[in-house]
Amino acid sequence: MKKYPAASIRNICLVSHGGVGKTSLLEAACFTAKATSKLGKVNNGSSIFDNRTDEKERKMTISMHLGYCEWQETKINILDTPGFLDFLGDAKAALRVVESAVVVIDAQDGIQVGTELVSRLIEEAKVPRMFFVNSMDKEVANFGGKLDALKTAYGSSVAPVTIPIGSGVSFRGVVDLISREAFEYAKDGSGIGNPVPLPADMTETVDELRKSLMESIAESDEQLMTNYFENGTLTDVELRRGMSKGFAGGNFQPVFCGCAAFNMGVDRLLSAMVALCPPADSRKTVETLDDDDKPVASPCSETAPTVAFVFKTLSEEHLGEFNLVRVFSGKLTTGHDVTNVSKGHAERIGNMYYLRGKERTDTTELCTGDIGGLLKLKTTHTNDTLTDKAANVHLAKTIFPEPLVSVAIAAKNKGDEDKIGVGLAKLHEEDATFTYKFHADIKQSILSAMGDIQLEVILDNLKNRFKVEVERFQPKISYRETVTRPVKYVEYTHKKQTGGAGQYARVFIDLEPLPRGTGYEFVDKIVGGVIDQSLRPSVDKGVHAKLEEGIVAGYPIVDVRVALVDGKTHPVDSKDIAFQIAGREVFKKAFEMASPILLEPVVDLSVTVPDEYTGDIMGDLSSRRGKISGMTPDGKYETIAAKVPEAEIQTYSTTLRSLTQGRGFFSKKFSHYETVPPEQARRIIDASAKSELKHEE
Repeated sequence: MKKYPAASIRNICLVSHGGVGKTSLLEAACFTAKATSKLGKVNNGSSIFDNRTDEKERKMTISMHLGYCEWQETKINILDTPGFLDFLGDAKAALRVVESAVVVIDAQDGIQVGTELVSRLIEEAKVPRMFFVNSMDKEVANFGGKLDALKTAYGSSVAPVTIPIGSGVSFRGVVDLISREAFEYAKDGSGIGNPVPLPADMTETVDELRKSLMESIAESDEQLMTNYFENGTLTDVELRRGMSKGFAGGNFQPVFCGCAAFNMGVDRLLSAMVALCPPADSRKTVETLDDDDKPVASPCSETAPTVAFVFKTLSEEHLGEFNLVRVFSGKLTTGHDVTNVSKGHAERIGNMYYLRGKERTDTTELCTGDIGGLLKLKTTHTNDTLTDKAANVHLAKTIFPEPLVSVAIAAKNKGDEDKIGVGLAKLHEEDATFTYKFHADIKQSILSAMGDIQLEVILDNLKNRFKVEVERFQPKISYRETVTRPVKYVEYTHKKQTGGAGQYARVFIDLEPLPRGTGYEFVDKIVGGVIDQSLRPSVDKGVHAKLEEGIVAGYPIVDVRVALVDGKTHPVDSKDIAFQIAGREVFKKAFEMASPILLEPVVDLSVTVPDEYTGDIMGDLSSRRGKISGMTPDGKYETIAAKVPEAEIQTYSTTLRSLTQGRGFFSKKFSHYETVPPEQARRIIDASAKSELKHEE
């Protein structure tokens, strides 16, 4: 394959709501550019991009895919990202390594939940965007209505560059507003538009929209604005130059239209990608971090030391792991010795490929600005930086959203516990947005993900790829136990005589509560030698045993101070085990006397919803014992901050989806522990007692 310099490379990310046709658009682009020999279809499983077994079964993109094609002497790298909300982490990762984004809009449904969410990610990444209104062949397709909605949502810089000829079953082509040329397409998927005369009934509309386009472009540049006022128009050259500059600066958001399934209008989009999207060499520097994690602007140059970022790890059954990598400076070559700065390990570059879905083209070099796949690196995965030794910098890791849905899992078959850990560790290398860990205090292994679909996909992969099945349970809440008042001089005597050496220990302790979050303190206040120095730590050990297993309901005990104040020993029978038992029992006795309570974890919840749902959300949060701490307007959205007990939001994602018709989203993080109300505490204690009784039986 021809080698392209950074000036002739375009890196573009496709984003949208799920099911709008991103993958079909990528298939059409590759076929139109003659990069593939047939037009693959998602619906019949022939797509070269959605090629995973679970993607074919679910008919949806689950993992990011890379494709590329050559058009007008330009290499276009296109990243196809999942549209389903559970997998938006891939869109966030992809947007870090591209210079442009194409937001795909459904001609029937328009702006949807996923559109709003990916638009926020685009704005965070500061990447310019264009829109492609897809599926103009649908019966109720409405380009004008969708264009108005885009302008309302994203401002006056939104303007059409191509408009449809007909719609629904009569959709047959597009008009280019710059050149005023019309193109019609055969519905055989061949993809190249045939020039036809501009339909007479569209002349007025074309003139009106072209004038509107001209105004939008003029508004993005002072010189163009001056020319427009002086001459009443802009030349085609000025229009194209202004579009390119305005798009790169985020001041112009072009809209194109077509039908990816029948490959109509895609050739015009490809030409726009070449003409408008910033080339890879437009990125002059990339923000990196030095050894002290201080920001450094590293030059993006072919002559600079190599800096490459692994933004996604993929896995193929017969080949193993692929790492998708963007080269920001220098180059990667076969046999190149590099350092994985993130892991501190050396790597040697072996097989390298240009990837087009499941198709691979060997290459011996990836130059500055290019994206490709690296096969079978030893320790390198998502979020790792590869550099020459001379670089001494790394890129910040992509910060993925915190998982929102959790489930407790356990092996269905005895002996499979290790397989679960190994399998999930492997899957986590491919998808860093979920977490898995064992929580000792609730004695459960918790799998957390962005949503229910992601959980299902993970567990299906665990079963199909690693041959291990699990049972699912509702996660327990990590309650804590503590006391509310001090008690003094509590005594316990342990005596045991079973023939031969006996056991004897007598201890007195004071117990008092500590401020929340302090933990546990043990204080030795023994005066004189009533308890040998060597035996006093044994009392602490005994207390520790009870701290871990709890007393009221079996949860860890926190925020207490135990003072050993007095005691008595026996010259023969006093020993370590006796004082451990005495310490455990005197602590239990004192704890029960000190008005014990349960504590529950409280989270900081941030809920972002359209304005019209604010009242419903606040009411729902109040019913969950939530305390509203603030509201922040953000355009048509409102972000509500609240502190809510974790027990009340275990299924919150489902409720929020229902209350907002899927348009709300939230994040959460642990805040603090606070007292469980008496009624709830009684239910928790009773449930714990029943569980313990059942376990004993």
